Amino acid sequence: SGKTEVYLDAIAAALRADFDVRAGGIPAFPATLAEMQDFDAIFLSNVAAGDLGQDRMRLLESAVRDFGVGLVAIGGDNAFTAGGYRGTPLESALPLEMELSSKKVLPSGALVLVMHGMEFANGNQVSREIALGALETLGPQDELGVVLWDGSNRWQLELGKVGDKKAASKAIAGMNQGDLPDFEGLMTRARDGLLKSTASLKHIIVFSDGDPSAASTPLMESITGAKITVSTVMIGAHVAPGTMIRMAEQGRGRFYDVQSTAQLPQIFIKETAVILKSAIVEEPFRPRLAVSTEVVRGFAANAFPVLRGYVATGIKPRAEVPLVTDKGDPLLAHWQYGLGRSAAFTGDAKSRWAQDWLGWAQYRQFWSQVAGWVLKRVEVAEFNTEVSTDRGEGLVSVEAVDSAGNFRNFLDLGVTVVGPRGTRSQLQLEQKGPGRYEGRFPTAEVGAYLLNLAERKDGRVVATQVVGTSVNYSPEFDAAEPNLNLLERLATLGGGRVLDPDRDNPFRLDRLKTSRPVDLWENLLRCMVILFVFDVGVRRLDIDRGEWSKWFAALRLKAGLGGPSRPAASDESLAALLARRDAVRASRDTAATPPAPERLFQPREVPAETAPASPTPTADIEPTPPATPSQAQPQSEGLDRLLAAKRKAKK
Repeated sequence: SGKTEVYLDAIAAALRADFDVRAGGIPAFPATLAEMQDFDAIFLSNVAAGDLGQDRMRLLESAVRDFGVGLVAIGGDNAFTAGGYRGTPLESALPLEMELSSKKVLPSGALVLVMHGMEFANGNQVSREIALGALETLGPQDELGVVLWDGSNRWQLELGKVGDKKAASKAIAGMNQGDLPDFEGLMTRARDGLLKSTASLKHIIVFSDGDPSAASTPLMESITGAKITVSTVMIGAHVAPGTMIRMAEQGRGRFYDVQSTAQLPQIFIKETAVILKSAIVEEPFRPRLAVSTEVVRGFAANAFPVLRGYVATGIKPRAEVPLVTDKGDPLLAHWQYGLGRSAAFTGDAKSRWAQDWLGWAQYRQFWSQVAGWVLKRVEVAEFNTEVSTDRGEGLVSVEAVDSAGNFRNFLDLGVTVVGPRGTRSQLQLEQKGPGRYEGRFPTAEVGAYLLNLAERKDGRVVATQVVGTSVNYSPEFDAAEPNLNLLERLATLGGGRVLDPDRDNPFRLDRLKTSRPVDLWENLLRCMVILFVFDVGVRRLDIDRGEWSKWFAALRLKAGLGGPSRPAASDESLAALLARRDAVRASRDTAATPPAPERLFQPREVPAETAPASPTPTADIEPTPPATPSQAQPQSEGLDRLLAAKRKAKK
């Protein structure tokens, strides 16, 4: 049994008896071709094209067509025509057409795009591509309109039927919207246009960076009152998303905060699919067996239970349709697509439409036969294959030897090469020697390349082998030396010369000296303001010449431009005063000292007229006489000088 990827618990439970099943949601869907080709079949149940994204749909198509992986798509309200499959790689891989131009009875949908000028690089071009993508998704009977602001609120594309899309494409290509001040005017025009439409489903998509003022609450209530839904897409935001979120909530739609322009195509596919819900037919019917094929072998014509709905689609010419609805629309279709097979069931596999099918006794048998038919069937070839890359080119080398060791010559070997972005190319290998085949393919893109080597007999693939390689960087980085021959050839063709980097500076070659006047009034005004403040400060402080001299002397000393300044007269007076203070303290200490046991000095003779009346013979040392006026004069002068200097410093 092979592996099968399943996205519905009921089907997973039914298939686990016969297959190795792994179930998961969209986040678990394989993101690379190498992961997809590991499965024998992939089931999609009610999956919208916008949920898968353009890149994964392209890889899924390649997995079916080029690597033989089986694909089963099951319907629902988000699948097929209602899921935006029209014009996608997924539609190419399925046996159904999503174009409903011949179904006149189906109601149409109407879509209005509110476009705001984007404030990021190439923003308006991105807007044009988005509008064109929405146009391609719609059918001829659907309606599309575009409103924008380029100085005034107006219709760039009047709301009307898409038709052959040529006129609409031309109008969209000339779109050049401006920076919208508010949403009120454009939303009013969009509402008025949709009110005149007879479409059954009406939808508005607002594309903006979020800085215009929001539409008023009464306007949004009148829009939803007319059964019109509003979704908002915010990209290149430089404001809070509150405005866009509130409009989406009031409009009963969805809000998208886009961080990369790569997300936009799938978002608009998903949003455009809102008006494609008219393709859903919800009426009970019993499936009718139209033709017996391998998929429905063993089932009686009246064995299938009632279904309560399906998605209306068309049928491709080569497809087989074993089951149809009561209206003759395809219910189950299958076909061969390249090396793989795909099948489509337009009803769903859950309780909304398939309530009676979930309890059907042959439910497991039905889905097991569908899975068994689409499984990968090609045998694996046993070749010794090598793939290498060099200078922007890939080389495939195959050595074919049978089980007995004999070379296998004159084989028809082809290779399908799928690039990193899903681009596809094919090449035929040429025999270069006994049992040896080679072929080359371009590797211009950086990334992984997957190759499917196929052996054909009588135009039919009998065996395949999957190999791969990768290019980690651009081929130009392989060259370690400059290509001087190429530079000289280019210079000759251009009529110039190759510059020598040691002698010629290309940025100074043939430069001309120029001059231009410069206004000085701004610089002079700045200087005047600074000098004005300095002048006011000098006048208010009233600093005398002595203080200026001290400040300049201190600056010279700090700058090392001169030695220390001479001591002032006050410094000399202060030194004399300090010396006198020390002498007085010394005399006091001497008077307080107790008498010594021996006389150290002879008593000085005292004149009779100055001798005391009653001498004291017991005193060995006479007390210090009081200072005379001549002795006290220096001390008084020193104090006066000190006080004068202090007053001067304070001043």
